[in-house]
Amino acid sequence: MQIEIDECVYWILHTVVSSDLLKYNHVTVREEDLEFIVIEAKDYCIDLTGLTKIEKITGMKLLQMKSFKGISNLWFGRRMKLAPQSHISS
Repeated sequence: MQIEIDECVYWILHTVVSSDLLKYNHVTVREEDLEFIVIEAKDYCIDLTGLTKIEKITGMKLLQMKSFKGISNLWFGRRMKLAPQSHISS
């Protein structure tokens, strides 16, 4: 079972981003069962220990880092584990 996306945001922000968080977005691609959190920040610190902690707790991996004019976009993603649908027979 996966933790909720709000908890993923909490863990990522408290593990990676310092006080200069600008914004974050949650993106879902339902056709492919993928979800992403894109964090925009000015100041962050990433190390292997932090990334391992995030992946273990949230199931999200750092997929991409992009920086331009002092602002960075950090893309984290995971495959969604959908709850099994109940079968109701008539």
